[in-house]
Amino acid sequence: KNWMVAINNAFNTNIIGLKIEGNDIQPLEMIMPLQSKSLSSTRIIVVIGEKTNWEFLQVFLGSNKSAHSTILEIYLEEKATVKHGVVALGDKDANLLAYLAIDQENQSNYNLTTLQHNWDLCRFESKIIQKAGNAKTNIKGLQISKNNQQAAMHSLVRFNGPEGQLDQLQKAIASEVSHCIFNGAIHVPKIAQRTNASQLSRNLLISERARIDTKPELEIVADDVKCSHGATVTQLQDEELFYLRSRGIKINDATALLLKGYCEEI
Repeated sequence: KNWMVAINNAFNTNIIGLKIEGNDIQPLEMIMPLQSKSLSSTRIIVVIGEKTNWEFLQVFLGSNKSAHSTILEIYLEEKATVKHGVVALGDKDANLLAYLAIDQENQSNYNLTTLQHNWDLCRFESKIIQKAGNAKTNIKGLQISKNNQQAAMHSLVRFNGPEGQLDQLQKAIASEVSHCIFNGAIHVPKIAQRTNASQLSRNLLISERARIDTKPELEIVADDVKCSHGATVTQLQDEELFYLRSRGIKINDATALLLKGYCEEI
């Protein structure tokens, strides 16, 4: 029923399947370049064995007038830990549609860090399910857009059991006439008692015509929970720029320093 999945299924004929288990597993880096003036489609399914620790980095590289549809499914068995990075670096007229589906079993730990930059259109969707609760999920994301680009992040985290944990921070920088979007949903049904979830969207506008839409949302039915969410939209502070310029730093260098500090957290 998801249109991004339907597009991938229409063009994709091959699936990569990985089973990762055991001790001393080496990190995996997967580089996925796009060919100019083409549409590519990939689908990857990963099963992480019980008590396995694994690091996985995906790098998407866009090229002129290219498009990429990708699906990644990760299943974490009990007490498994995954550190997952997604670095998406676009190019002129490049587009990326990325769909991520995560299933977490009891006492598993999933850590996701994403970067989206310089895509004409980039839409990243993540759906994370703690199947029995009692698991940890950490999400950090950064979107950077310029010109008339659009970068969108849509996330869903659902707790299907008690004592689940979530810490999510999403940042965005929009300049010129570009557009950044964040839509983050947290579902806490009645069975998910003693859930501890935090979601924060922090956004930076560095031009008068750029746009940012942000909608963090909580859907809570359980009555014994600790959940919070928030959103901020701001510009570079004149006081901070003045502080740097008063010490002999040029305006462009001062702006670059503040932007670097804003991104460092991710």
